Amino acid sequence: MGKKEFYTLPQAMYDLNVVRPILSCKNNAILHKKLSTDMLDMEKVILSHTLVYIKSGRVKLQTYDYEEFILNEGEMLFMPRDRYLISDYINTDKQMDVHLFFFDHTLTNEFLQSLKTEKLTTKSTITKLNLSQNISNYIDTLADTHYKNRTDEALLKIKLFELLHLVAEVNENFISLLQAHELQKKETDIKTYMLKHYDKKLTVDEWAMLSGYSLSTFTRRFKKETGSSPKKWLIEQNMHMANRDLKDGMNVSECAAEYGYANTSNFIKAYKEIFHKTPKQHTMT
Repeated sequence: MGKKEFYTLPQAMYDLNVVRPILSCKNNAILHKKLSTDMLDMEKVILSHTLVYIKSGRVKLQTYDYEEFILNEGEMLFMPRDRYLISDYINTDKQMDVHLFFFDHTLTNEFLQSLKTEKLTTKSTITKLNLSQNISNYIDTLADTHYKNRTDEALLKIKLFELLHLVAEVNENFISLLQAHELQKKETDIKTYMLKHYDKKLTVDEWAMLSGYSLSTFTRRFKKETGSSPKKWLIEQNMHMANRDLKDGMNVSECAAEYGYANTSNFIKAYKEIFHKTPKQHTMT
């Protein structure tokens, strides 16, 4: 009942004590994560393309399309942005030691444009990647690297570009996977996309990121397609879900908290703007 709690990556990882940001800036990042206890049913949405490398341990990833991937020691996985995941650390006799690389829409397109390759047709999906000694050496150096300025955007871009080039050298389909996803996003109807996933707890900024547009372009396109601003549209969808929760027995205070309203009166006001009745009046009819 109500909206599920989703963690948006990489942002949600920056404050975890088991994660060391090697370099990070907004939705681009190089992170090092160590964990010795299970991660059970942690639901996430990825705002940036992601490379996951398992230094040690074992991880299970499951998507909302019921795809399941087991990542073992010494394996790397590519995940396109906007994937919804449930992940588990599979308990073994080894501590989980993982490196994660996040690169957003803007950085990806800059990388693709620098290659000047022909556009290839393929389906963008989660894919296990081939590794090389150069990739292993690159990752090994990160464990002992501590940059003075961990938010250095220029340095982060250089390091991510270096890895992307190394991955592309030994994975012929990697470039086409990136191209396919960016092309697919440009052709996606924004309203249709949001209708499919509007129950996720995402901000308008995060929706723009997932759609591959700047906030201003996303807002302009959304208003053109729907006649409403993204913020107003999301509030309306939230109130319709809240109405179902109230009818299922949730009280007004619980419902207000569930949908992010610290003040119950503000929730009631938003609800009344949509249904022209208070929650109590509406659920009694």
